Amino acid sequence: MALTPVQTYRIVFWRLMPVLMFCYILNYLDRSNIGLAKLAFMKDLGMPERAYGFAGGAFYLGYISLGVPVNIALGRIGARPSLLLIMLSWGLFSALLAFIVTPLHFYILRFLIGVSETGFLPAVLLYLSDWVPSSQRARFNGIFLAAIAIAGLIGGPLGGYILSHGNGVLGMKAWQLLFLIEGLPACVTGVVVFFYLKEKPGDAPWLDAAQKDQICKDLVLPTAGPSAHGTLRQALGDRRFWALVAIAMAGSIGTSGIGLWLPTIINQTGVTDLMAIGLLSAIPYAAAIVIQFLNARHSDRTAERRWHAAGPLMIAAAGWCVMPALARDPWASIAVMTLVASATFAFTGPFWSMPTAMLSGTAAAGGLGFITTMLGLGSFVSPVLVGWLSDRTHAFAAGEFYYAAVLLLGGAALILGTGRKRQAA
Repeated sequence: MALTPVQTYRIVFWRLMPVLMFCYILNYLDRSNIGLAKLAFMKDLGMPERAYGFAGGAFYLGYISLGVPVNIALGRIGARPSLLLIMLSWGLFSALLAFIVTPLHFYILRFLIGVSETGFLPAVLLYLSDWVPSSQRARFNGIFLAAIAIAGLIGGPLGGYILSHGNGVLGMKAWQLLFLIEGLPACVTGVVVFFYLKEKPGDAPWLDAAQKDQICKDLVLPTAGPSAHGTLRQALGDRRFWALVAIAMAGSIGTSGIGLWLPTIINQTGVTDLMAIGLLSAIPYAAAIVIQFLNARHSDRTAERRWHAAGPLMIAAAGWCVMPALARDPWASIAVMTLVASATFAFTGPFWSMPTAMLSGTAAAGGLGFITTMLGLGSFVSPVLVGWLSDRTHAFAAGEFYYAAVLLLGGAALILGTGRKRQAA
């Protein structure tokens, strides 16, 4: 008996999403644990807050330096070789962080990790657009991007345990061991993915002819109307595309802010035990996984994107505004950061359905690469600015208000201001 479209895409989901999510979890373990590892290696390296902020920014400087040409090239060579090259590079450079001696070594490696990772997200989003029609893309994108929260959920307790018990293992300090454990699995996984993934539905031996035909028919259905752009030059001339760029930057700044500063926020409430900080850091991510999925699923069911993306950003901005008043209360701080994380991650699924609905042809690879490059620019400036503000004020309140303003004005207000015509089909 022939399978229904729902059953077909369920097969696609279970074949593709677990491995893609595992890759992204490995990708974000580094980003989620750098804030926790900071509490251990800052003293060893003699780094002030502004230097850590610069190192955080150096990652995104690398991310933006070659973003567009790298992504255009990756769009031409295909997903499998792209992911192999990306994962081998970032895994190797992440593992080498275990051997840094000076802050300069830290800056250089973070820069190289950023260069290595620049193509990963657009490569996966472009890959999914070749497998999943627009009507189901928010759910697939949202579940894939939930890997960020899962990495935080896993990374906090894992990192806390390693930092608490890893000193002396293999003759290393605990933070060195942490970087090795985070980096090397990515190299192995990149090789596995190269042989496991198939480029197109037509190449998949686990789909029958009818299922392949169903997916091909669904993919050619109109998804963005006659205004979709087929070249990057056309997209760059459209102010709506630039609005997507600005919104993506705001969302990325909010997401990276959680990963970079959540352990510091917990530490400043008076919690000093690294294992406890790691466990507490997992709570916001656990809630975010659930909320992110529910919001993406509801966005697909209602075919609505704008409010499903803007509403969460408004909630997250309100949470950041409340945080300074809770600076000495660990449980209240965790509760509000749970709200902030859940809302920020809930934004991602509906939003990332918008660019692939607007872009087609050669504009897809180049456009997604341009967007992720520009969001790297925002994430480069923000850690440096927040680190500088923290040093100047000897508190984190100014940084928290900064994140609130970015999410509200650069994200939610811009989404709603673009009008209903930006809503994806």
